[in-house]
Amino acid sequence: MTQILEGEWSRLEQLRERFLAPFGSRTADYWSDERLCELYDATFAQRIAWKWSAVLAELARRGRLPRAESVLDWGCGTAIAAREYCAALGSAGAAMPQRIHLWDRSRAARAFAAKKLHEVAPQASIETELPGPSTTIDLLLVSHVLGELDEQGRNQLLELARRARAVVWVEPGDSSISRSLMELRDQLAPGRSVLGPCTHSATCGLNQPGRERDWCHFFAASAPEVFTRADWREFSRRLKIDLRSVPYAYFALGGGAPVAAQPDTIRILGRPRLEKGHAKIDACDATGVRVLRVLERDAKAIVKGFADPAGLGRTYRITTEKDRVRTIEESQLSE
Repeated sequence: MTQILEGEWSRLEQLRERFLAPFGSRTADYWSDERLCELYDATFAQRIAWKWSAVLAELARRGRLPRAESVLDWGCGTAIAAREYCAALGSAGAAMPQRIHLWDRSRAARAFAAKKLHEVAPQASIETELPGPSTTIDLLLVSHVLGELDEQGRNQLLELARRARAVVWVEPGDSSISRSLMELRDQLAPGRSVLGPCTHSATCGLNQPGRERDWCHFFAASAPEVFTRADWREFSRRLKIDLRSVPYAYFALGGGAPVAAQPDTIRILGRPRLEKGHAKIDACDATGVRVLRVLERDAKAIVKGFADPAGLGRTYRITTEKDRVRTIEESQLSE
């Protein structure tokens, strides 16, 4: 983490207050200068990076990480999404994008983002404007914007999402924003392949009547240094942020035909409930979302692993008897 001077903590506190303020009271541009971008990038943006790392790693495990020559990072902030995407490609040994567009309402953020992105993608042509209407968008990256969009802004973003060949959209894991994201997923999914987190391309099971209080969310792992470094402890204390819990929601869409659902394959939502001798899980598949019981005696190692929700980035193949999971094993998905 960059060194934060005593007088700079108040800038981060004010920034957090703006993030948490009701939509109508937020200032249009809270990036006032490069130093504020630097402070944000070293703190708040790192929590977002952990979420993107979890999402992209899951897509890579499934063989569903989109490849792209042209990328648009919309609402880029300090380009955490684009930087994590390039890092994921590097880990997979895949070709880097040739052109990356960075868009944010703040010129200061765009300039800072371009500089940081150039450090990890020096081969790419980096543009700080939206691509023209005739420019191909292979991949649209969207990160933490739903809480700041009015209806016009949302419609403009949806137009770009329909235009892009693939979309990866990550948001905070709170209930209201996650439910909004689920609705957008269903608006954009028809005729396309749903790459994640779902095991299917059917309608979201939590958008069915009777599930209005539920939401699709997961947990990312914090960086190890969060638990060992004094500057992160100070950040957590001053900003009142629990760095142990990093909830997020996301969806990823591809441009091809819908992916066929694999039978008996589920994705676990949220946090399993550990009870004496068993765990209850919210299991999502093409038929919807249902609560299932996994007995410890049937799958001791897996039930033990449920204690760490950040380790649930995988899908599972199961067999069931009523609401009891008889067999369960980790499963990979592919196109």
